Amino acid sequence: MRIIALVLLLAGCWQLVGGAWITLKAELAQLLIARAWAGQAEQRPWPWADTWPVASLRVPNVGKTLYVLQDSGGQGLAFGPVRLQPSSAADKESAAVVIAGHRDTHFDFLASLRVGDSIHLQQKHSAEQIYRVQDIAVVDSRLAPLMSAPGTLILVTCFPFDGLQAGGAQRYVIQALPQFIHNQS
Repeated sequence: MRIIALVLLLAGCWQLVGGAWITLKAELAQLLIARAWAGQAEQRPWPWADTWPVASLRVPNVGKTLYVLQDSGGQGLAFGPVRLQPSSAADKESAAVVIAGHRDTHFDFLASLRVGDSIHLQQKHSAEQIYRVQDIAVVDSRLAPLMSAPGTLILVTCFPFDGLQAGGAQRYVIQALPQFIHNQS
């Protein structure tokens, strides 16, 4: 009986440490990414990173500031939200800004956003742009691609937020429209 109890205790501890590691890694990565964001040039947050920070995302009503990584097809989502690339070079100029993040770490706050809330986005070497949440929807990613007007900001994560399995087909999508440009000091 004692051996079974010890095995169960060790298995429980292993699961707790694993869950804590995901959160700790996400928080530590944001500190390293913030340091890389402060640099003038495209700078990787750690030597083996296959990505770099391209934007700062601030949501005042939930007190959240995150640094957004360039989607490079690697493991960027494990360390922070990523800016997804338009499908073609022709789409880059008029495309929406689409940022994806994990529902259980960086984008867990999306559940508390409401229509009318402001989202501040500053892309590298650009002025801060303020957006207002216009629409919140749950969509099936198998049925339709993300569609939005040029200049729109889209934040997307998996849904449901408290789901036990990751990677399902449902996506929680926040669509925000630009308000005005705030000059940097």
